[in-house]
Amino acid sequence: MKTIKIFVASSEELDTDRIVLGNLVRRLDDIYEKRGIRIKLFEWEDYDAAFNDRRKQDEYNDYVRQSDVFIALFHKKAGQFTIEEFDVATEEFKKHVSPKIYTYCKNLKPDEVESPELIEFKKRIVEELGYYWCRYDNRESLQLHIVMQLQLVENGQADTIKVEDGNVTIDGLRIAPMDKLQFAAANEDYIKIQQELRELRDEIDEMQLELEKKQQKLEKKKAKLEKDPDDEDYQEEYQEVSEEVEKLVDRLQPKLNKYNHLKEEFAEFQNLLFNTAKRVARLQGERVTERMRRAMDAFNEGKVREANIILDEAEADARRNLEDYKQSKEITELKRQTVISSIEELVLKTSTIMADSTLPIEERIARTEKIYAQADEMAAETDYDREKYVQLLLDYAEFLQKYALYPRALQVCERLIKMCEELYGTDHEKTATSYNDIGSVFDSMGDYPKAFEYYQKDLAICEKVLGEEHPDTATSYSNIGLVFDAMGDYPKALEYCQKALAIQERVLGEEHPDTATSYSNIGLVFDAMGDYPKALEYYQKALAIYEKVLGEEHPDTATSYSNIGCILGEMGDYPKALEFYQKALTICEKVLGEEHPSTATSYNNIGLVFDSMGDYPKALEYYQKALAIFEKVLGEEHPNTATVRDNIRATHRAMGELS
Repeated sequence: MKTIKIFVASSEELDTDRIVLGNLVRRLDDIYEKRGIRIKLFEWEDYDAAFNDRRKQDEYNDYVRQSDVFIALFHKKAGQFTIEEFDVATEEFKKHVSPKIYTYCKNLKPDEVESPELIEFKKRIVEELGYYWCRYDNRESLQLHIVMQLQLVENGQADTIKVEDGNVTIDGLRIAPMDKLQFAAANEDYIKIQQELRELRDEIDEMQLELEKKQQKLEKKKAKLEKDPDDEDYQEEYQEVSEEVEKLVDRLQPKLNKYNHLKEEFAEFQNLLFNTAKRVARLQGERVTERMRRAMDAFNEGKVREANIILDEAEADARRNLEDYKQSKEITELKRQTVISSIEELVLKTSTIMADSTLPIEERIARTEKIYAQADEMAAETDYDREKYVQLLLDYAEFLQKYALYPRALQVCERLIKMCEELYGTDHEKTATSYNDIGSVFDSMGDYPKAFEYYQKDLAICEKVLGEEHPDTATSYSNIGLVFDAMGDYPKALEYCQKALAIQERVLGEEHPDTATSYSNIGLVFDAMGDYPKALEYYQKALAIYEKVLGEEHPDTATSYSNIGCILGEMGDYPKALEFYQKALTICEKVLGEEHPSTATSYNNIGLVFDSMGDYPKALEYYQKALAIFEKVLGEEHPNTATVRDNIRATHRAMGELS
């Protein structure tokens, strides 16, 4: 089993932060052990004793040499032995490219000042070594940095860390809320959107409470009117309250639409900021230009727009540097390094420009694609580090696929595969990733045979290199299972989805969102096979997790209710099907609003059940509600609109046959 050894150097003023890191590492060790990796943190009981015992310090220096990751923490001071440990790590890295060195300086409070020794040390690592040291504001941001560096040491990229519901997580373990990370919490656009969401949510909650009271009042008026339908006073009161409800719904819906749209934008913005943070993390311990250092500082302070502006001139400089490089009769080390620095600046620019929300998204995508192409061209023209070039192409391909630029994505993926095979061989994780990436592009394009071919290659490497109990292997099984499902080979789809589930249950646990997804996938396959009891069983397992992890008013929970309602309907249990579809509808109306496509889908589903029960007037009532939303939101030519129209026509025919 592989072991990642971490050494943390700091003075006694940061003892608490070291303890926090120790606790984090122990929690991460549980996660990594399931991947076949252990994490060992070099710790000592009495740090002060090291300063009085030179032999003891020599022992610590030996630990530094044995480590894979060396982390130096500074605040106000830079002790002599901490600096010595840093120097030992630096010399060891020069000889063996290990340990990876990361330096963090905790932000000063207004009344705090740095010691002359720390000022001199920071100046030295920038001027002599070219290292970028990173500031951190709190324990959450420090924890995030450590997790990202572990990911980079493990597999070369921080790809299993993600933002879920405003929290940075790794395999379900919460590392830090985005609100505690300065690059987000101090970002003006982040603060603005977050505040607008809070205000909208408060307004919506207040209006929904008022609507609920009025609807209850309306029900009471309706009950009275049913007892005495000829009472004109009851009729007038009922009509008056009914109009109040309609007006309130008309006022509420635009706010719900705005809230849901803004929430989606906010989630995407969080991901763009976080992707930039991951890019900055990769540059820790690397030589960076002064321009990059200023841009990285600006980003970490929440000033992504300023970081983007700082890097604007990098594009023009890069073109000049490449032309100068091409025309030079003699390539000096200085010219080579100048071009390489330009590539690094361009790569950082791809992240800052995507995170700059002041620019229209179409402009950001177009400019980022152009910058990636420029960096790619420069890397191809020079002897750019091949491992960094692989990472550049991985990021480039991921970007192209995300924004549906599939033909270009295929070209980049094909070159990426060739480079990985030449550099790492055919049995390496990076090569597996390249196969998976191109398979994903073919999958998105609907070319399932090609997607299957490359997913199989990815799986073969994962099984061989990572083993059959690794989460990445489970993902490969899932990908293949879903391709089989798309091709209509349900037995094979079931086989692979069940393999994925078995791994996730053992490695991630039975209450992990990925496990719930596999339960749901298997339910879909059983549904397609016509085995409704089995489909129901797996849909219910997925629902139990979603209710527990996401809550009963989450859109994914609503989708699970709909899945179960569909199966119950296919099994002929219409009252139960109606019950679950109603639950889905209630969530959609409350969370998404009465004019959302998902709400319309729920209306249509309920209409289908009433149709099957022979209650055609009720079926038409719900079909008409669905049609009104689809026509208004999606347009009259949308397939969903056409489907509901077909349902309405079929119901009218059925009513005509019965009359």
